[in-house]
Amino acid sequence: MRETWYVLEDGSVADPREVERDDKGVLRHKSGAAVAMRGDAYSSRGVDPAEERAKAKPAKKEMRAEEPATRAEEPARRPSYRTREMKAD
Repeated sequence: MRETWYVLEDGSVADPREVERDDKGVLRHKSGAAVAMRGDAYSSRGVDPAEERAKAKPAKKEMRAEEPATRAEEPARRPSYRTREMKAD
């Protein structure tokens, strides 16, 4: 299912439920970014909401300062299967 979301000035999209008018009447995202204008109308785009929300989750995770650095310490994983396109070691 697709929904129509606002396009912000930086090119990202925002859920309309997270957008409100400021004191001057301009639509702004809760982060403070203004909604982009196309002429006299606010710019919008059809998006897959589940996909856009999934993009936003890693950004929130990166902001945590307490996250352990275990990923850098893990050894690289190799696939346990071989395909025709893979070269022999």
